[in-house]
Amino acid sequence: MSVELIITLVIVGILALAFLYASGVRWYASRILIWLDLKKLELNLPMEQYVRTLLDEQGLVDVEIKKAGFFSSLFIGNTYSVKKKRINLHWFTARRTSIGNLARAGRLIGLAKMHAEGAKNLRAVEFTRWFGWLPILFIPLIIIGLIVDLIAGESVGLYTLIFAGVGLVLVLFTLIMSFVALKSNFKAYDIGREIILNMQILGEKETKKFNSLIKTWKQLDVINVIIITFELIYFVFKIILSSIKLFGRR
Repeated sequence: MSVELIITLVIVGILALAFLYASGVRWYASRILIWLDLKKLELNLPMEQYVRTLLDEQGLVDVEIKKAGFFSSLFIGNTYSVKKKRINLHWFTARRTSIGNLARAGRLIGLAKMHAEGAKNLRAVEFTRWFGWLPILFIPLIIIGLIVDLIAGESVGLYTLIFAGVGLVLVLFTLIMSFVALKSNFKAYDIGREIILNMQILGEKETKKFNSLIKTWKQLDVINVIIITFELIYFVFKIILSSIKLFGRR
């Protein structure tokens, strides 16, 4: 068995295990969220207005809240806009005052508070939210390079390497932004958690579930970074091999 095949199998195996573990963690998080979503808060205000109250209590009176419609929620979801100083609430989150939706809003309130306190790197959170899919362009870029090489009369050569390099840059940039966003998200989770627990509206069992959910969300963030890291290692390995073959022929 060649060294190339062994390294490829090891990296692919690690990625497969990471995806399987991530699927299990997502399933576990979804179970907790279902349980928390069934726990309706005894409030006379819509969730949107309740988040407004929490923001005001934190001195974040200039932070806007916008409820996304059904279709816009597919793209916007629960996000915080640094540029507009605005919390965007998914239509489901805004309509029901459940503990689950309070947990969803907690991280956004945490990000808003960090922004007000002058925290930097919050753009990385927005980047990973909107452009975290960039690494999937790596394979299409290689295919484009192959096509250009064939048109230019070469087999697997220079253009494949160039386009693969562009894909590698996208993966590397996404990885760097993911590491930066990881730290900001972790702090936002903790700030939101502290704000919500200080309200003292959760029972012992609810608090345990809530803490478990925050821990699970953090695990998912770490897993996503791990997956991107090993994808980057795999891409670098393939580019090195392509370079050796290309320049070896010459």
